[in-house]
Amino acid sequence: MQKFIKKSEISALALAMTAFGAALFLAGCIDHSETTYRDSERVNVRFETEKAGRVFYEALSKMPYHATTESHTEVSIPVVFDNTYTVKSGENEKFNAAVRRCDTNKDGVITEAEADIFASQFH
Repeated sequence: MQKFIKKSEISALALAMTAFGAALFLAGCIDHSETTYRDSERVNVRFETEKAGRVFYEALSKMPYHATTESHTEVSIPVVFDNTYTVKSGENEKFNAAVRRCDTNKDGVITEAEADIFASQFH
């Protein structure tokens, strides 16, 4: 006894397979990417003279700085979901590092001599 498949069953099966294939290959991915800048407060510092401040800020603009405080988190389920979250430190970190480096006696006042020594490192 032979069983014959009706033409309507074949077209329904073909339609279902096509719909499944399209859903599989054309499915959209939920993608979210976010970057947050976390900045600390600037340290309090005074300058002995206007010249000391000018020399410090000129050297600060030439100072190379590579932010080492970066956090990167990624959660991913292939084809379905991708979430990336990055936290970076802000510009105040560079300023604070420069003040710590320049104010050698740690008294909160940058003198002309300290500013000149600091500036000489970036010529």
